[in-house]
Amino acid sequence: MNDGTTTRLTWLSSAAAAGMLLWISRTLLGLLVSYPIVLAIRASAMSNGPDGDAVLFQPGSLLLLELLRIGAPWLASALRVALLLALLCAISELVPLALALDLLRLPGRPLLERTRRALRVFPGFLALGAIALLVQAALLLAPSLLSAALKPALSSADERLRSLAPIVLIGLGLFACAGFGALLDIARATLLQREQRELPDRAGRGARAALAHALLCFRRQPFRVLASVYPSIAGGLLGFLCAAWLLLRQDPMMPTARALALAFGAHQLAVLFAIGWRVRWLAAALELSAEND
Repeated sequence: MNDGTTTRLTWLSSAAAAGMLLWISRTLLGLLVSYPIVLAIRASAMSNGPDGDAVLFQPGSLLLLELLRIGAPWLASALRVALLLALLCAISELVPLALALDLLRLPGRPLLERTRRALRVFPGFLALGAIALLVQAALLLAPSLLSAALKPALSSADERLRSLAPIVLIGLGLFACAGFGALLDIARATLLQREQRELPDRAGRGARAALAHALLCFRRQPFRVLASVYPSIAGGLLGFLCAAWLLLRQDPMMPTARALALAFGAHQLAVLFAIGWRVRWLAAALELSAEND
């Protein structure tokens, strides 16, 4: 076996490990977020029968609506706790993301060394996430403001145009959010690579310097950045759409336990498929950052 094949197999094994790491962390954190909701459902006593909570998912069952009516106080409290847990999980998910990037960048390193590096870049990842949250919120708010501003100008236009204009603007806002998300991942890749090289200049390893480098990458190779990130996003969406299509076509008379197992399996396969595309994009982000650094 030649060196090129060995290198390719090593990278594939690292990519698979990175994907499994992201999948396991997201699944465990997702279960943690949903746990308060499960406790609220149990507190309502709606799942105390011999069939458990399976009765809530039977076709045509009114028990789910009854649960929302009777268990509203418990569900409201559980939702607040779940939202707080979701925020904490989103922050803690940055550590597995850093480990996944490290696996893609430097295969064959000890886990302890990777973990230390991931913890060192965690503040920078958190700062970049806060910046991205503000920018993407502004990008989502801008279409709404622009649509309101254009409403008087479109008052005499065709009704179809007036109906399509807000949808097109929101689509452009989502398109821009995805583009900025690509810059965010390139900045994260830059932070990690500069930490791996242990640059003496701490300013060059900060969040602002990494984001500036990501903007430089986009300015130099805009088509390559967009041609790498948007197919990955589309691939992930395709996986979830296929899972939804499969679940919509299942037999409504299927036993509840089997239907729940099928729904869980389809969802997890869609998640794995989306993570595979995500890993592909993270590898491209590392390459773009290294080429322009």
